[in-house]
Amino acid sequence: MAVEQVTLAVRVADPALQGQELLSPSEHERLAGMHEGARPSFVTARSMLRTRLGQHMGLLPKAVPLVQEGAGRISIDGFSPQEPPFFSVSHTGSAEEGIAAVAVSDTTPVGIDIQQIDLTVNWRRVAERRYPEEEAALLCAMPEAEGQILFFTLWAIRESFVKMEDGKLMPYLRQIELDLSSGHPRLKAPTPGGRDSAMIWFHFLPEYQLVLSFVSAEPVEVKLDSWIDKASRRPDPLYNRAG
Repeated sequence: MAVEQVTLAVRVADPALQGQELLSPSEHERLAGMHEGARPSFVTARSMLRTRLGQHMGLLPKAVPLVQEGAGRISIDGFSPQEPPFFSVSHTGSAEEGIAAVAVSDTTPVGIDIQQIDLTVNWRRVAERRYPEEEAALLCAMPEAEGQILFFTLWAIRESFVKMEDGKLMPYLRQIELDLSSGHPRLKAPTPGGRDSAMIWFHFLPEYQLVLSFVSAEPVEVKLDSWIDKASRRPDPLYNRAG
């Protein structure tokens, strides 16, 4: 039986805030209250999400009824989290460096996360304090560059599970146990949400020092659609600027 092809769309955050016309009134209100540096990745992520959900639902992007309470999970008004379309979104960085990623599936819950490697993070110390003991020991025994990449990859995988299961990060850092022996991570034990199997996919883009992780409850075919050439910084063109 053929599996669904899920596209992972990755884009550089647009400093010109293109796509803000697709946002809802509540998203515009959220945008206006943000620091200028956080706006490009937010607008890029939400406009991408609305566009791709609209394609799946047969709606114009602006008509997709997205709702979000505070900093909680984004959902589709009137839809249960257990019914399609399933989706996940991630964004990171500032106006000059921000990147957004979106995944939408018609068949299975998904989670996506992007992490840019931060050279200021003492990753060995964090691994020892937050990761399962066996995994932390493996990381700390690795050379600096390889261990650093794997640390952020494993963090992104855990964040992906958090998003797929709508969980809290801290339990997932310690309780997600991964078998790394084959080169393709798989679950060794149930997740905090009770899932004992999942598809895990990851990718590293060295030119951007970017880790991308994707998980799904059921197997899918992953298609990476990445366009992250950095944009030049321009004045913040917020439509609904206060004052």
